[in-house]
Amino acid sequence: MGNQLQIALAACVALLSGCGTKPVTGGTPGVLTYRGKFVSDIRVTVHRTEGTATEPIGFGVTANDGTFQLVMNEARGPLRLSPGDYRCTLESVGPPIQVPKEYTKADSTPLRVSWSAGNKSLDLEFPAAASQ
Repeated sequence: MGNQLQIALAACVALLSGCGTKPVTGGTPGVLTYRGKFVSDIRVTVHRTEGTATEPIGFGVTANDGTFQLVMNEARGPLRLSPGDYRCTLESVGPPIQVPKEYTKADSTPLRVSWSAGNKSLDLEFPAAASQ
């Protein structure tokens, strides 16, 4: 009986150790800076644009070095940007950082990107010029 109990406990431990949440990786990488300095704890939301319509398709949260990887909404999987036009909005998710209001809405953000197949990283600077 003791041997069976040990086997059962080992099986339970093996099952429980595999139940943790695993981070989603493999999405389009990026870097966010503020006047040349890295910014952490900012959620970067990517909105696909077609004409005047925008649709949020994914997000990334910046690490201490300003880097992030994009994931699909609800972190369902990695988000790889396809060629097209995008707008990026910003939201502080850590210590209070004052994000200018125009950067928080898809219709007013100056962070606009025309992504092409050759692009490797979504590098964003804020405050940015409106013609980005």
